[in-house]
Amino acid sequence: MSSSSETSISQLAALQEIDRQQREKTVLAETLEETIADLEGRLARQREVTRAAQGEREAIETRRRALEAQLEDEEAKMKDRRMRLNRVRNEKELLALRREIEVGKEANQQLEEEVLRLIDSFDTASKAAGEAEAQLAELEATAASRIAEQREQIAALRSEVEHARASRSQMAASLDATLLRKYEQIFQRRGGTAVVEVRNGTCLGCHMNLPPQLFNELQRSQDVRLCPNCHRILFWRTERLDPAETTR
Repeated sequence: MSSSSETSISQLAALQEIDRQQREKTVLAETLEETIADLEGRLARQREVTRAAQGEREAIETRRRALEAQLEDEEAKMKDRRMRLNRVRNEKELLALRREIEVGKEANQQLEEEVLRLIDSFDTASKAAGEAEAQLAELEATAASRIAEQREQIAALRSEVEHARASRSQMAASLDATLLRKYEQIFQRRGGTAVVEVRNGTCLGCHMNLPPQLFNELQRSQDVRLCPNCHRILFWRTERLDPAETTR
């Protein structure tokens, strides 16, 4: 095997290890970012649910207070009407006043019933708001620490990826440009595995047996060769030579 070919294959294998680590770290960082986005989305939705529940509770309370004030005002008017009954001497005015009192009683009764309904509604809304607030507080407490931790992990991963770029670029620059392009194309197409070992005459990328002639040529020269099945770059280590391989 020529020294340059052996060096190229070894460099490609080393480059692949760097690229795999870079890909894994990038994917992990993206996954963590998705987790953060999911947590922030859950927080936003729970905040909206909580605001809505609080708004409903406040609206009911505001309505109840308004009706109670109206009822108090109407009761004061009723008291005044009853006092006027003793002073009215005209039969027509007396009948009209009594009619006002009856209508007022009915209206006040309806107001009282509405206030009672609002009190029940307020209790229900208050309970719902309390539960929403408790859920939000719990989610904020757990999410805040998780988000902070994951942001720290992302920053570390991004930093590692950035720092490895220089050594990756230096290694890639020492390779033949055509071979490097070929490697990068295979790396992308084959999910991050472009260079694979051959062991016992088997490609470890697709686990298919190589044609005997190709395997023999690979052992003799180890020029850059591709697996005829998965089209990955084959890498055979002489130090891994097995007894079964020496008999081929």
